[in-house]
Amino acid sequence: MAKVLYIDFERCIGCRACMIGCEECSGHDHLSRMFVDELNPGESVATSPTPCMHCVTPACAESCPVGAIQVTSDGTVLSASHEKCIACKNCTYACPFGIPKVDEQRNLMYKCDLCYDRTSKGRPPMCVSVCPTDTILFLEEEEVKTKMNKEVQYKWNFYDTEIETRTVIGLPDTRTHRFGFHES
Repeated sequence: MAKVLYIDFERCIGCRACMIGCEECSGHDHLSRMFVDELNPGESVATSPTPCMHCVTPACAESCPVGAIQVTSDGTVLSASHEKCIACKNCTYACPFGIPKVDEQRNLMYKCDLCYDRTSKGRPPMCVSVCPTDTILFLEEEEVKTKMNKEVQYKWNFYDTEIETRTVIGLPDTRTHRFGFHES
């Protein structure tokens, strides 16, 4: 059974431990491949970790003219290969989520690759290991899609295109006011 990254951004406290852990992951050259975004700057302190969505059909890989972005047999979309990447930025333009970044000095695209050196051996990604609030979890795909105590999203509509992802987002309870009280 495949595992997926599950994110419940309502639990995020903005500590950025996921970013620091990512920087320390072996092979990441001290570049965080996890980002933490402010959800409503100026209105709220709410934040959300933003990794690669690991699309089932990744536009980044499909747009790469040199085949530098590989997809593993378990569906993990890897960062660009150092040997092949020409830093053309096609992947950054193609990604509907705006995830891949290009390191201008190294002429290399980088993004979350689920710490493949860890996950391929059954260990969780570094961001999961260091998250103090369980905002980010690495769980069995079927469990996340059917047994979570909240609605989840792993299919996204962009105009006429539906994109399915292996990063699953826990959706907020729409009956909850922004202060956490349930409507009657």
